[in-house]
Amino acid sequence: TLSIVNATDSEQHFDLNVSGVRLSGSATRWTMTGKDRGAANRVGQPPQVALTESSLGATSKTLTAAPISVSVFRFPVAP
Repeated sequence: TLSIVNATDSEQHFDLNVSGVRLSGSATRWTMTGKDRGAANRVGQPPQVALTESSLGATSKTLTAAPISVSVFRFPVAP
């Protein structure tokens, strides 16, 4: 499991380099973000911050973090 906090206004890219274990299969990414830094979910109002889940291909060597976001990545590890 790896998490990335991107507090900038631009998308960030990171090279994935893991040693000591062998990753296997597709990774899962959960991302929480809103349209700007002031985004918040308030009672009685439409949500401004959303959580999304996506799958990453097994061959993905670059991770991407959306602007103003928190992302959590889960990588399956070979036995």
